[in-house]
Formats: sequence, structure tokens, C-alpha cells
Amino acid sequence: MSNFLFDLATNLAILATLLIACHLCNLAKRDLALNGGYVYLVLATTALVFDATLTFCVFADAPSRYGKFSSTNAFVERACAYTLTCALALYCARRVRLHRNKAKAGDALVIRTSPYTESQLPM
Repeated sequence: MSNFLFDLATNLAILATLLIACHLCNLAKRDLALNGGYVYLVLATTALVFDATLTFCVFADAPSRYGKFSSTNAFVERACAYTLTCALALYCARRVRLHRNKAKAGDALVIRTSPYTESQLPM
């Protein structure tokens, strides 16, 4: 269980780092639209594939040396940590996307119809 908690904490730290880095990149360059949740999802999926390859192909050849890493239970704990963090990443990505859509709706083009009445016609 302690390995699961360590894996989960590590994955959450990586997710937080990616979310902050993507947010700072988006602030630095306005036309850039990075979404940290999706970036983490790609990174975690790639890591899970490499983890499965290491667990079942590389570590399985030397069970006496890598016994605690090559067990199926250890892989399931790591996969669960990846899955929980990926679910949180998808939630964050959805929140960012909804926030961007609301911001775009507020930036609608407004045409001034008359300088006397101060009326506006949204497009």
C-alpha cells in the first residue's frame, strides 16, 4: 500500500508540474493553447506502456533480482495510480476547456450602432 501511495503522490506531483508549466506557457504566448491535462494523459499512457514492458518482459527474466518489481500485484498498484491521476487530468482538461469557451464567448465582436444612444449590436 505504501508503494501505491508513493506512486500516486509522484504522479500527482508530475501532473501539477505539467499543469503549471502549460499554464505559464499559455500566459507567455497568447496564441498557444496547451492543455496540461491532455499532455499528462499522453505522458502517463506512454509511461504505462513502458512500465508494462519492463514488468512483464525485462524484469520477468530475472525474478530473483527484480522480484518485487516484476510481480503482477506491483504492476496493478502502479497502473491504478496512473489511472486515478489520468482521471484527475481529464477532469482538469475539461475544466480548462470550459473556462476557455466562456472566455471566448465574452470576447464577442460588438458593433456600435449609434454614438447617440450608446446601443451595441453583438455579432
